[in-house]
Amino acid sequence: MKNPCRTAALTAAVLLPQSIGTVLAQETVTEAVVVTATRQPQRASDVLSRVEIIDREAIERAGQSSLVDLLRAQPGIRVSTSGGLGSNASVFIRGAESRHTLVLIDGMRMGSATTGQPALEAIPLAMIERIEILRGPASALYGSEAIGGVIQIFTRKGVDGFQPEVFAGYGSNSTFNANASLTGGSGRVRYNLTAGQDETDGFNAKRDPEIWNLPWGNSYDPDRDGFRNTFVSASASVGLRERDEAGVNLYYSDGRNWYDSNDFFNSYLDKTLSAYSAYMTNHLAEGWTSTLRAGRTEDKLSNWPDLDSYSRFDSTQTQFVWQNDVRLPVGSLMAAYEYVRSEVDATTDFTVTRRTVNALLLGWSARFGAHNVQANARHDDNSQFGGKTTGLLSYGYQVSRALTLQASIGNAFNAPTFNQLYWPDTGFGGGNPNLQPEEALSREIGLRWDDGRNAIELTYYNNRVEDLIADWPPANVNRARLEGVEVVYRTQLAGFDLQAGLDLLNAEDEDTGKNLPRRAEQMAFARVDRASGAWNYGFEVNGSGHSYDDSANTVRLGGYGLVDAYAHYRINPEWRIEMRANNVFDRDYELSRGYATDGANVFVGVRYAPR
Repeated sequence: MKNPCRTAALTAAVLLPQSIGTVLAQETVTEAVVVTATRQPQRASDVLSRVEIIDREAIERAGQSSLVDLLRAQPGIRVSTSGGLGSNASVFIRGAESRHTLVLIDGMRMGSATTGQPALEAIPLAMIERIEILRGPASALYGSEAIGGVIQIFTRKGVDGFQPEVFAGYGSNSTFNANASLTGGSGRVRYNLTAGQDETDGFNAKRDPEIWNLPWGNSYDPDRDGFRNTFVSASASVGLRERDEAGVNLYYSDGRNWYDSNDFFNSYLDKTLSAYSAYMTNHLAEGWTSTLRAGRTEDKLSNWPDLDSYSRFDSTQTQFVWQNDVRLPVGSLMAAYEYVRSEVDATTDFTVTRRTVNALLLGWSARFGAHNVQANARHDDNSQFGGKTTGLLSYGYQVSRALTLQASIGNAFNAPTFNQLYWPDTGFGGGNPNLQPEEALSREIGLRWDDGRNAIELTYYNNRVEDLIADWPPANVNRARLEGVEVVYRTQLAGFDLQAGLDLLNAEDEDTGKNLPRRAEQMAFARVDRASGAWNYGFEVNGSGHSYDDSANTVRLGGYGLVDAYAHYRINPEWRIEMRANNVFDRDYELSRGYATDGANVFVGVRYAPR
């Protein structure tokens, strides 16, 4: 199996100093704060993991129609979909399985206990304040599912004053988005309420089997496969005493995605997601902060393939976390207890419908002189298979003001899903209650150059996954090697914000030497943005090499290159027109065999946001 990763790493390391020397930048970028990498607020320059931050301004500037579209343009991420907006989507971080990505909403675990992955396609962008994408294993911080990485979504929160916002837009395929947000606060009280609806007629998601030589027959229906999603999110917080705070967060979305199952009924999936939580932060002593958080998340799926068939899979996760952050003479200590109870209620008769996890975790991070250290350990006690202990050790050395070298090693695991464990045998084999967790050991090295005017990140990683669960019948029989190089470069030149990246991946089944499905070996992107007077405009290019749709590597998905463009015009300080054109050159490509993707399309919206 060819492997370009090591060669690319050496080449990039040789060319890096030359690249730095030839770029002239003009402005310093304000440093962000990251939470996901350590579970504590941390300056971006101190983070030893690779984290991508997408704030509200970047979300609006990108103008993407969905969270899935936004994620697929990020470094280290590959996406597979079975159609247009709202269709089932899978996200692969650094080549790991889609069920190896943990998704958090306001610190609460979100996902299906039956499939092992969340319905990211049903989470609307309008309610998101910020996204943090942690690339690399994080079970030592978050337990199961975090073999590939973590996607944490923060909903919109209150601010001082009163800041209402209204948006409405219309585009190709009769796509309509409308939402409103009320954000404000006075004194130590903060609040936000966001509500809206996204809908589209979509396009014909399945290709004609007679034209494309596909295996299905009457499951093809040449109609439009649309999507609609209604949502609301809310938050409120109040300050107590001098520095304490209590608050609540709420998110709810109810969506319907139409798909092809036959040629006589317009099949559809109902997808309902919700997250409710309350928290209290107390400063118990100087340098000691205690945070209590309790809540519940729900992932509900109802399937209507025809008039006579119906299935339902409801997953709920009841969660409690008590975290203590203590400032030490050297560094900071994090100690926490976490409880999660997962329950399944479905039309399928599972023999077991509940499991609980009790976890203890410790973390220490410190920066002294040129050295930066992070150490984490976690023990999970799972009612299904017993205990599992994971750890993470990261080290960074600041060679100069601009250059930092970093290295880390950590292990991770993923618990089997209820489908894999307890699916009833209907003649094709059932679940396997003797399954053990999938396990991974990851190592990575990297360097970061940031002189305040331009920044480059170069990372090489090697993640070995053992006891991978075969698709069906489920068994711990597979092994995978996930090896890659990521290069991301950011600067500003002549008034333009520039960003480019190259992502090389070797994700293979170690027993067969075949590529894992739907993971392209090469991906690259480039973005150009400029603000000039009342205008803010830019374009981006996303390219992907070919991949395979099956584990035998016999069904090839061709590579592609896409060009998107956007322009925002501010009429006055309160009103703005937002325009976007996607897939400008109408490229025909597939992310899953037999499923179409959207061609050239446009969207125009108006935003009212008095400040």
